[in-house]
Amino acid sequence: VLAALASHGADLSKAAHTIHFLYFKSQSAATSAASELRSEGYQNLRVHRSPTSSIWKRLFGPKEYSCIAETHAVPSESAVFATTDRMNALAEKYGGDYDGWEASVEK
Repeated sequence: VLAALASHGADLSKAAHTIHFLYFKSQSAATSAASELRSEGYQNLRVHRSPTSSIWKRLFGPKEYSCIAETHAVPSESAVFATTDRMNALAEKYGGDYDGWEASVEK
């Protein structure tokens, strides 16, 4: 992601609007993760049932809930690795998965 940001002209020394995506098997797990992230300063936390295009999965499949968290952070390599480790640990703690992040291009 850092290479993609740089290739689009991003100044990687500037704070970027960053969005993280985590997925869990229960709403309570997603809500617990959101509470931890809120206490760490993340904003615009949203917990929703994840949509699926399959009618079969919507009716009979396992439910999945997203936890989306936003912040403004400098996307340095060390910060990205530390944040990714934290998000993976949080997802694992509540039986979920961390699906990565995206960031704005700041020039």
